[in-house]
Amino acid sequence: MPESITLTAGTARISAIAQTGSAGDLPLLVCIPGGSYNSGYFDVPGHSLFTAAGERGFPIVAVDRPGYGASDPLDEVSFAGNASVLTDALTDLWARQEKTCPGIVLIGHSMGGAIAVHIAAGRPSWPLLGISINGIHDVPPQHVTGAWKAIPRGTAISFTTDDRARYMYGPEDTYSPAVLSAAEPACAPIPVDELHEVVDEWPRDFAPLAARVNVAVHYSLAEHEGLWTSTPDNISAFAAAFTAAPQTTAHTIASSGHNVDHHDAGPAFHTGQLDWAAQLARA
Repeated sequence: MPESITLTAGTARISAIAQTGSAGDLPLLVCIPGGSYNSGYFDVPGHSLFTAAGERGFPIVAVDRPGYGASDPLDEVSFAGNASVLTDALTDLWARQEKTCPGIVLIGHSMGGAIAVHIAAGRPSWPLLGISINGIHDVPPQHVTGAWKAIPRGTAISFTTDDRARYMYGPEDTYSPAVLSAAEPACAPIPVDELHEVVDEWPRDFAPLAARVNVAVHYSLAEHEGLWTSTPDNISAFAAAFTAAPQTTAHTIASSGHNVDHHDAGPAFHTGQLDWAAQLARA
């Protein structure tokens, strides 16, 4: 059962959930949720990365990004601002963990993946072994761009269950409808500025940031992605932008929508993430 912890980032506080590991040779997994989700995204009953990680002995933490959960908000919402605060918060976390594991692997979903790229591009002082990102790309469908830009900046909105089913879940035979209610405690209002950035600034910022990432990259995009244009060529092109990474893998997650963790494909996806993270530590 994860416990609640608080990390410090200068004068800011970042709330998180944490679970200790039993194998000292495995990396610390730090999970960054996407827009409209708090740290509980990674611990939805029956679809929990925390459960899968715990069964294999990984220590794991999931953060509430600034403005989510009990984390202090940013004065100006941006992915770069998120990355700066979380980098400092993870400096605090690593000071508590450094003698118990070989390094940190970031796991970022959706906007959390974009923020993980920002963090890795900044080359933090703590030992970052790699980033596993999914549900993020740099080619949004036009209808998504139009929908997000139509919402005025400077506010926060809550997605309805129908919104989540439309954008974040795949065909009905790829997940259990019960997951929508099971994940409800992990849902949160999203600052509209995040929606604007992900379809406007982020597609322009991505390539220069990716070129600065000098750790291993594990990248995945769902077959039935509702927020990005998902094709084999797009997935390969996105992964190829990490020109300084010592290794990059790219995957299509078949029979899944945007929230891969919550689909029937989730357990196999978690196994792949954990296998990759364990391999990084061995290397």
